Amino acid sequence: MLLVLLIALIVYYTGGTRFSYAHLIYVPIILAAYFYKIKGGVITAVTGGLFLGPFMPLNTDTMVSQGLENWSFRMSMLIIIGAFSGYLFSLLESQLEKVNQIAYYDPETGLPNKIKLKQAMETEIAAENDFYLIILSINNFIDIYKVIGFMNFSNYIKELLQYIKNFKNLKNKIYYINENKYGIILKKEENEELLIYLNKFVEYMDHAVKFNHLSIFNDISLGISNYPEQSQIADELLDQAFVALKKANSKKLQFWQYQQEDSNFKDNNIQILADINQSIINNDFEIYYQPKINLLNNNVETLEALIRWNHPQKGFMSPGKFIPIVEQSSLIEPLTEWVIKQVLSDIDQFNQNKEKENYSIAINISARNLQHPNFAESLIKNLELFKINPERLSLEITETDLILEIKENIKKLQRLKQKGIKIYLDDFGKGYSSLKYLKELPVDYLKIDRYFIKNIGEEKATENIINSIINMAHALDLKVVAEGVETKEQLDFLTGLNCDYAQGYYFARPDTKENIIKWLAEEEKYNFN
Repeated sequence: MLLVLLIALIVYYTGGTRFSYAHLIYVPIILAAYFYKIKGGVITAVTGGLFLGPFMPLNTDTMVSQGLENWSFRMSMLIIIGAFSGYLFSLLESQLEKVNQIAYYDPETGLPNKIKLKQAMETEIAAENDFYLIILSINNFIDIYKVIGFMNFSNYIKELLQYIKNFKNLKNKIYYINENKYGIILKKEENEELLIYLNKFVEYMDHAVKFNHLSIFNDISLGISNYPEQSQIADELLDQAFVALKKANSKKLQFWQYQQEDSNFKDNNIQILADINQSIINNDFEIYYQPKINLLNNNVETLEALIRWNHPQKGFMSPGKFIPIVEQSSLIEPLTEWVIKQVLSDIDQFNQNKEKENYSIAINISARNLQHPNFAESLIKNLELFKINPERLSLEITETDLILEIKENIKKLQRLKQKGIKIYLDDFGKGYSSLKYLKELPVDYLKIDRYFIKNIGEEKATENIINSIINMAHALDLKVVAEGVETKEQLDFLTGLNCDYAQGYYFARPDTKENIIKWLAEEEKYNFN
């Protein structure tokens, strides 16, 4: 209003409304419309119209008054301009809010996104407030998605995030990174010692989240970086937290705090992938074989193919050091192709006496292999190329891998099974264990995970689970393989439950093709009891 009064005085002392200074009245009207939108623009327009209307001479030298028609028309125009300006500014502000929401917030969860996370970290760094950055990963989100379905998944995530926010000091500190990873800024001054806090949080997250009458358990892992001890740059802290998260997963821990020696972890993975690619070309890999024993007649019928890596610089590398890395990359496809061709070329050497010997070989495949659109066709072509009867080949896939794209995977496995290829469901009991899909899966064998086998004789509950798995499998007309058998006590227990097959160190360790062929030749009939 003061600006309107000031302009009215300027107009008055410069000669009245007949001069161009009267147009200055648009300035306070537009400013009011900007700050107070339509209401502000209209009120300021009316006020300005009155000041430059009946109270303002047309010419201050002669003091000639304005006609009613003159000043009322001017006020009408000012009101229109004030209202329209207010509307435009309201519309612009609304659109800017939408753009800001899209740019800085996740539309599904409403959480601030990774850009806002970095901005929040930079704000804390500028203020020199010590904090921990935590990356939270929901490892079984795909399993949850399969259970509750697409329509309910967003609502469940919102429910889960609300559950997380209810944990102390986390209400407004969670940021969206991607569909199963979230960032948390934890100020040191507001929280207790980190290890205590993390243990309490992990225990809190071990409880089921209730959703649509379901109790859903979330498998989480955490990666933690530390400001200012480990870095004072937001991007580096993020990178360190992700490296720590990968380290936690590789060590099968629920959380891991970044350490300086972890700086080589990411680089090592990249180098391993580069070395794998070269080693496929150079044929540095080797297949070891481990027999599976038919517990009914003590005969060997099948051998499992297990890849080993003779690294040109680092020497022998166990699969645990490179398989998890390569399974997350596109190199799993050429590596599996190499394994398949090597195994198919070895089968005839195991079956030199074709009248007496009829060994088949089982190959492990990953979810990424099965999801490749040409996997089944490629495998069938390789069988034809090597002139191998498909009945001599088996595939082993974990239940966790199989549950990904379950309907499409069932179709692919059915086609392979129709060709005569046998299918093993590996590590049964360790992962998803969906009884709903088990009766639909075109599998021939269940392999009981070694975790259960090692606890035979120690945990009665584990023994009851093994008994239930064997009975259930037989009821579904499936054979059962126990993996990781290492003692006679374990073998006797499994034999007593009518387990069909077993493999493990008790019978034979994985070894080269040549050594296993010798081992098979030396034992015409195996009496392991």
